Amino acid sequence: MLTVYKIGGAPLEDSAYLSALAEHLKRLATPPILVHGGGKAINRLQAAFGITPRSIGGLRVTDEQTMALVAMALIGEANVNLVATLVKHGVEAQGFHGADRALLRSRRLEHPEGDLGRVGAVHSVRVEVLEQARSMGVVPVIAPIALADDGGLHNINADQAAGAIAAAIGAAQVIFLTDVPGVLHEGAILPQLSRHQAESLIADGTAQGGMAVKVRAALEALSAGVGAARITDIYSLSNGTGTLITA
Repeated sequence: MLTVYKIGGAPLEDSAYLSALAEHLKRLATPPILVHGGGKAINRLQAAFGITPRSIGGLRVTDEQTMALVAMALIGEANVNLVATLVKHGVEAQGFHGADRALLRSRRLEHPEGDLGRVGAVHSVRVEVLEQARSMGVVPVIAPIALADDGGLHNINADQAAGAIAAAIGAAQVIFLTDVPGVLHEGAILPQLSRHQAESLIADGTAQGGMAVKVRAALEALSAGVGAARITDIYSLSNGTGTLITA
């Protein structure tokens, strides 16, 4: 069973969390695919260049200068550090980004609330690139930078990238790893959500910001044929809990 994982935020810089992730990945019967974010690394670079981060609907506004910093942070810091950590723990991991062999191609993402700049939506995935790696027992670790239709680069939200990759490769499930044990409502974990329930949580503001983006990405993956989507943390994943979203 092929699973696509997405990790980002605080867990990406938490050594204990990454150690637990590596142990989990090593127990899998077939190599998974791992997509990562890197918002904290991007924020640090923006601060160093005197740029205040802006977001619309949980997505980072990305002008040309910010796009260059996003590429530096995701490829030059987050990806290489995550791969190195996984390899140190015995995972056969290899880093990729979306421009590698045109792994991810994207078009400009239009948002009703404003101009996101160089933020894209993935429209094609070269599945064979990932399958070649997996056939050798390698776990592809993907930085969500895509080759844009205009020949430049696009910043892709990592949740959306994971969902698009899961759909393209026919994954049985996509798992969004975060720093909370699932989608919370009044402090309690919601163990399972239907599509209607998930959409309602976005509409009423229960799921907002980054969590709303995750829920939308999960729904898009399910619509594209992925079997199941789960939002959880690595510790809850080990005992099968978290929030399962079904079509």
